[in-house]
Amino acid sequence: MKKLLLTTLTVFAFSAQADYLDGAHNWNTGSSDPFKAAITAAETDYATALAASMAWRDTGKMIKEAHKLQTSGDTAAALAVAKAAHNQAVNALSQAAVAGSAGPRF
Repeated sequence: MKKLLLTTLTVFAFSAQADYLDGAHNWNTGSSDPFKAAITAAETDYATALAASMAWRDTGKMIKEAHKLQTSGDTAAALAVAKAAHNQAVNALSQAAVAGSAGPRF
């Protein structure tokens, strides 16, 4: 009985957290072009990270590289780089949120 209860509670806990991320991280804006959606989300989050002075070093370079790959016709690589740039921008925003409360704990 304990195993059944534990399994049921575990499944419930995982299903409750399945939709944990809010709508701000849903970067698919309904566009039929996945590259356009990914690069727009990356640029938007990167601009927000720049405004918070917490942008990561290579994110801007990755966005430029994604645009260059898209114009050269390598859409699969451009999409991969755009998604990686978006991931870096989201992580930079998370780091900015945590850095506001950083300090020594005595």
